[in-house]
Amino acid sequence: MILTRLKKYKGILFLPIFILLLSVSPSFGQTELSIGVAPTSKVLKLSPGEIFTDEIVFWNLSQIGGVYKVFISGFQQIENQPGTAIILTPEDDAIAPYSASKWVTVEKETLTLEPNKNTKLKYTISVPNDATNGEFNVEIFLISESDLQQGGTATFANLAAGTPFLIQIGDEFIENAELLRFTADQKTYEKINVNLLTRIKNLGDTHITPTGEIVIENIFRQEVARIPFNKNNQSLLRDTTGNYQDSWVQTSYLSPNNAIALGPLKAKLFVTYRSFQPGFAVLNAETTFWIIPWKIIIAIIAALLLVIIVRTTKKKIEKKK
Repeated sequence: MILTRLKKYKGILFLPIFILLLSVSPSFGQTELSIGVAPTSKVLKLSPGEIFTDEIVFWNLSQIGGVYKVFISGFQQIENQPGTAIILTPEDDAIAPYSASKWVTVEKETLTLEPNKNTKLKYTISVPNDATNGEFNVEIFLISESDLQQGGTATFANLAAGTPFLIQIGDEFIENAELLRFTADQKTYEKINVNLLTRIKNLGDTHITPTGEIVIENIFRQEVARIPFNKNNQSLLRDTTGNYQDSWVQTSYLSPNNAIALGPLKAKLFVTYRSFQPGFAVLNAETTFWIIPWKIIIAIIAALLLVIIVRTTKKKIEKKK
């Protein structure tokens, strides 16, 4: 019955994966549930046959206690959206090639979270002897019994009340990626409000976090802007594809070094993604677009025409005199 109800949670965001990978404390949206968890995420490096034991600490910051079911499941990235993930249904988890849920056991199936008290949950990860090299994932999380009984969709905070794991098996990993697309979202802009779109596919067996720069040059090959690529450090899980959007916005048509940001412009992308020897695997591409402030141009042309008309009229009047 519980597994059947759990199907309804598929597709709910539980944590930005880039936060998980960087081990930064995430914001769970705990306003309604007020449940804290530590650690917020964990990256483990284990070997085939190894057994790892530790504990997760949950605490209830509200004045209302509750009983929660403990669930264990793998997750996957939402299609083409780096830095996001969804909990797998039991059916999907059973066939997911990178789920480590079968490796994990917990000492309790339910937890009672009393107000203003900590509750510890001991877990054990038993890596199979035949585990292949690469990165696997799993999350240990809580869903309240009241939500399960109601059969409704869980809130964001419900599924966020847990710890996601990335488990790396082996000593050597394949870090490989392919740049599938780099372009501006338009060919012509009136103002400097340009969105540059990049698509990258992770071909390796571990997560990657692409970083780099986008350099923009004018027709005279002068640099007019330099913007960071993927400034939020959104990661890609293994065997996934991600769409990235980076924006170039400025009010002036002159760069800080007085280069003109008008007419045809070229954007050059330089991306690295390897944690080991990153300089040996650079993804690069170029795209072009135009900045044409047509309203300003029309206003200037209209002003010039007006000046010409006034001067011509004045000359005609003077000749008649």
